[in-house]
Amino acid sequence: MPASNSTHSVNAADYVQILPGDITPEIRREIEAAGRVAWDIETNGLDPKTARIGTCQLFTSEGGAFVVTGLASETPPNLSCLLANASVLKVFHHAPFDLSFMAASWGASAKNVACTKIAAKLLNPGARAEDYSLKHLMMSNFDLALDKSLRFTDWLSPDLTRQQVEYAIMDVAKLLDLYDLLRRKLEGRQLLGLYERCCAFLSTHVEARLHGVADPFRY
Repeated sequence: MPASNSTHSVNAADYVQILPGDITPEIRREIEAAGRVAWDIETNGLDPKTARIGTCQLFTSEGGAFVVTGLASETPPNLSCLLANASVLKVFHHAPFDLSFMAASWGASAKNVACTKIAAKLLNPGARAEDYSLKHLMMSNFDLALDKSLRFTDWLSPDLTRQQVEYAIMDVAKLLDLYDLLRRKLEGRQLLGLYERCCAFLSTHVEARLHGVADPFRY
């Protein structure tokens, strides 16, 4: 599958646009007008200081799905600008991972970020670690099965397979719905203020992690 401006139907969304290197200014403005976006990345490793970003996948209810390829070497100005735009809510699952990579690779500082994994932990602090996974949350809340078998394939390739594209989009296609659901539960349990303060701390957490102190509060 060539990395070009093209459209592919998948079960996760009405259409997917494959974009090489960055989103266009027009797409950035569309997302800014929508006011919020689901965001995820794929990498070739787990350490933001040594591994590289392969793709960013984005989803909005209005605009559909976007997969940006070829991100291993250049800083994408439109994605970076969107990440720093405080008027647009960026929803991640396990935001510290994604934000650490984008800060290390692009020098990008994220503003107005939400994390569905933090929400799940606040709602059920005594659960097993796997119960906070996106795979578990999608199945338990939406009866949606996520296939994670392609996680460690070659995401630096400019020519992703159709299976890789579908895998990438499935991680964001229902993420805004999950965020809305968990936010309502947080509000019902009077945890919304605590959750928002946790999300506001994410940029500081990422900076400390890249400094070499993953948890400055640990005894």
